[in-house]
Amino acid sequence: MINSEIIAGLSVFILGLLFFIAGMLNSVWATIFIVDYLIMAIGAATIGVGIWTMSYEKKHNLHQSEHHH
Repeated sequence: MINSEIIAGLSVFILGLLFFIAGMLNSVWATIFIVDYLIMAIGAATIGVGIWTMSYEKKHNLHQSEHHH
């Protein structure tokens, strides 16, 4: 099961990758290569958080719909 962190991280990573490709094609975009790497790193970190959350929820079997009082 894919959670929202993985989807968000993947979209941010792809955005950074597109900026990186634009930097290889355009000299103006090439001036911000470090920002492209930063955006891709944030996307990869968000994917990592999503994978960690997915494995944590699988191990601890959390159900928000069940409430025992």
